[in-house]
Amino acid sequence: MNILIFIKQVADTEARIIIKGDHKSLEIENKYNMNFFDEFAVEEAMRIKEKNKDVQITVCTIGSQKAVEALRTAIAMGADRAFLLDGSKAATNDPLAISRILSAFAKKEGFDMILCGRQAIDDESANVGAMAAEFLGIPHVSAILKMEVVDGNAVKVENEIEGGRGIFEVKLPALFTTQKGLNEPRVPLITGVMKAMKASIPVVDPATLDIPQEAVAAEASKVTILSYESPQERPPVKIIEGETPEEKVKNLVKALKEDAKVL
Repeated sequence: MNILIFIKQVADTEARIIIKGDHKSLEIENKYNMNFFDEFAVEEAMRIKEKNKDVQITVCTIGSQKAVEALRTAIAMGADRAFLLDGSKAATNDPLAISRILSAFAKKEGFDMILCGRQAIDDESANVGAMAAEFLGIPHVSAILKMEVVDGNAVKVENEIEGGRGIFEVKLPALFTTQKGLNEPRVPLITGVMKAMKASIPVVDPATLDIPQEAVAAEASKVTILSYESPQERPPVKIIEGETPEEKVKNLVKALKEDAKVL
């Protein structure tokens, strides 16, 4: 079984992000990691490999040379191969273009199953997985919480739906997006880290893929950034004074009536 995983490198949640003067670009501190939800995809692929023979795990991402760091993290976790899709000339801010490139690579590389995180924590679009499946003409189930390979040619999965959970049995090839609760991603062992440091990661030019280049070029992006705005500052916290709990409650009620005017 060939498992292909789409991952993304995103800014660390603790990275300092500053809106530049033009309000259309960002200055991001040099702290990046593999996307949070993609970690569950890599871990689930590893668990499938541990239970089944002849499983090969391939990871790929679109981005700059820096994105190789995220690919090495996946190799350290246990992935067999990794590919960087050069995003220097692509519309990497457009989920539709990203989906076209990833699906074209998947067709060229071959796969039995595709896994990816349900969404990236930077743009939160949650569209890439579903759109890639559509381009490939394969079934997909989003935000799975449970997965079991059935007889090697089908997968039984479970996901959350409004008011309950859905259970599906899907014939392969198929695409699944992963979320928190599916598993607990492993911490790479030192042997895995050493392997990742030595691994050769080929760079693939999207121009070599069977895809209309004018549809994925940077100037073809259907996403336009109008402006970035900082969130509104929260009002200062007010400490309710009082010598006793009863007095504090009395002062709180007074503040809610006279200051906040919510009572």
